Amino acid sequence: MRCLFQLASLCALLGVTGCVVIPIGDLLKGPELSEQVLIEGTGIFGKEKIAIIDIEDVIRSGESTSLLFPEESTLRETKARLDAARSDPEVKAIVLRISSPGGEVTACDILHQEVMKLRRDRKIPVIASIVDQGTSGAYYIAAAADRIVAHPTAVVGSIGVILYNLDLSGLLGKIGVSAAPIKSSDKKDLNSPFRPMTDEERAVLQRLVDDLYQRFVTVVDEGRPQLGKDEVLAVADGRVVSGIEAERLKLVDRTGYLSDAIEEAARAAGIETPTVVQYTRIARSGATIYGMGPERPSARELRVSLDAGMFSTPKLYYLWHPGL
Repeated sequence: MRCLFQLASLCALLGVTGCVVIPIGDLLKGPELSEQVLIEGTGIFGKEKIAIIDIEDVIRSGESTSLLFPEESTLRETKARLDAARSDPEVKAIVLRISSPGGEVTACDILHQEVMKLRRDRKIPVIASIVDQGTSGAYYIAAAADRIVAHPTAVVGSIGVILYNLDLSGLLGKIGVSAAPIKSSDKKDLNSPFRPMTDEERAVLQRLVDDLYQRFVTVVDEGRPQLGKDEVLAVADGRVVSGIEAERLKLVDRTGYLSDAIEEAARAAGIETPTVVQYTRIARSGATIYGMGPERPSARELRVSLDAGMFSTPKLYYLWHPGL
């Protein structure tokens, strides 16, 4: 629909009448989600599958606004894959293959709840495998798994919340630009980049961040019974650690590779020779368990667009993104 709106707006700007608007976004989203077999098992009574579900890149709820390369939101795509595994009775275990710095607070929370719901409904083991990065919101989702396996060289942690803020008033003043919003109350333009933030406003936003931080701490405390509340708080200062250190701090159960996580899932499900599958819109010959998929044409453009969006539209993030 967004692409449809963009095309309609373009026609209006050009003064073109009788313009036929084709929803290009719907045409370019590609084929339906399908199952791809990565390892063929040898089950006697039918296939016993382990489904690999990818959680990668910045986790967001919105769709790409690119006209030529539209993309579904991370939230929608991941939920579609979880639903595919949920509806297949041959799926006996799930491995979350995580390679993400986190993302939007609500999107991460929804995916955490979706994993918890899948575990309750299907009563199958879920193993999180942090491949190279499982920080902030991505770790929040991993905490919903039965066990977490992290590559020794993975970056793990960054338990915390961030709300980006810019004060452009000094710069705008130098070029003779000022903002004069008409508002119903003094806090209606809270976190505006066009004026300095007052101490009272900062306190309001700090309470909001603190509430979401406490939710994060609770999720980790409940998802990691090996840790006491005080132990969680001791490492919940935004720090990141290696997979090796994460094991020592009990943020993960062990270090290991994706193949180790698959073996753990098989043991937990009582499967000797599992069929390992993934869900994809573009099946590739020769794909392996480490095949994260080719970079989509709009991936680089999307990251740039998202980074800019962090400042144009204030949002709360469970995200590790240093140097932004």
